Formats: sequence, structure tokens, C-alpha cells
Amino acid sequence: MSTPTSQPASCFFEKNPSLVLSRRAFVEGAGSLLLMMAVTGSALTGQRLSGGNHELGLLVSAFATSGSLVGLILALGSVSGGHFNPLITGLQWLAGQRSLRCTLSYIGAQITGAMLGALLANSLFDSLASEPLTVMWNSKWILSEIVATCGLMIVVFGCIYSEKALTGPFGVGAWLLAAIVATPSASYANPAIALAAILTSAPVGLTVSSATVYVAAEIAGALLAYVVISIAYPRTP
Repeated sequence: MSTPTSQPASCFFEKNPSLVLSRRAFVEGAGSLLLMMAVTGSALTGQRLSGGNHELGLLVSAFATSGSLVGLILALGSVSGGHFNPLITGLQWLAGQRSLRCTLSYIGAQITGAMLGALLANSLFDSLASEPLTVMWNSKWILSEIVATCGLMIVVFGCIYSEKALTGPFGVGAWLLAAIVATPSASYANPAIALAAILTSAPVGLTVSSATVYVAAEIAGALLAYVVISIAYPRTP
């Protein structure tokens, strides 16, 4: 069975869980592609418009990223749940709300879609002048990505358990807008985006080693959020 085993009438769950899995996974891939394209393209546009002012470039990227994610969740969430993030899918599986087959299909589609989105953004811009960001085992950056991811997952699952479908897209967008600006790691908070960032040398680009650090920190943040949510909402609806 590939459908959620326990589905609240809320956001981040598909409206029709009996819809064939390949169609739902395709939608997750398409949404991840468009999200990564927006992340990469806005970073390049922000770099061009800011004239070397990093803070201004970051604001441009923050608004574009959060806005694109809100729109994508609103448009596609009823089909697949609108995750576009392996952490959301994985935590739903951990909570017994999604089967392993569905989880693996979604995650594979999300990573593939994000990588294609990075390549598409590369092709839309003539110059990718920035060097990929190199993040070694810097405790502040790792803690930053843990906190940013933990906050995002708390917002996601808090909105799920509030059982108010429209809270999710705007809650996620609001948190990402704040976290991108407020954290030194720029709040990737999404392993699919972090891995896809390897394929671009845009301002959001990452080296392989940096992406590995980011993904590890994001998983740690998601697990921490799972503990927090389990305490806040001890009963799964």
C-alpha cells in the first residue's frame, strides 16, 4: 500500500491518497524542480541587483524562495501533499503516516527534480560568477542549519496537526523568509536543495563536502523537531 496510513484532514497530505503513486511522485518532482529553479535564479538575480551588497541579495533570494514555495504548495499540495522536501516525507513515514514505498518514491522524485531545477537555472543565466560555498565543520554554521531546519519542521507539523489546511503554505513561507535572513547558513533546510546545489556555482552553490555537512545538520534538526512535536502533540490525529 502506498498511501498514508493515517491522514489528517490538513495540509501536507494529498487530497486523494488513492491516486496512483507515480502521478503523486511526479508532482513532487515537478514542484522540487520549480523550487530549486527559483532558489538558484533568485540568488543570481539578487547578486546582480545588489552590486556587491550581500544583505540586499539575500533579501531578494529570501522573498523569491519563500514566495515560490507558498505558491507551489497551494497549487500542487492537494495532489501530492506539497512537500518538495525529503524531511517532511521522512518524518511522516517515521510517524506512521506514510508507507515506505511512497516515502522512497517521493524522496527520489524530490532529489531528481531539484537537480534538474539547478541545471535549468544554470541554462537560463549567461554567467555563474560565484564560487560554490565551502562549509567545513564550523560549529556555528552547523548549529544554524540545525536550528533553521528544526524550526521549519515544527512549523510544518504544527500546521498539520492544527488541521487548518491553508495554514501550511503561508506558515512555511513565513518561516523560510525569516530564517534565510536570520541564520548564517541561509536556511537551506532541505536535503534535496542542498544536494542539487552541488550542480550550480550560483551564490547558493555548495561543494560536495559542504552539501554533506548541510544534509547531516538538516537530518539532525528534523529529528529534534520530531521530539518537540511529539511533546507538543502527543496524539497523532
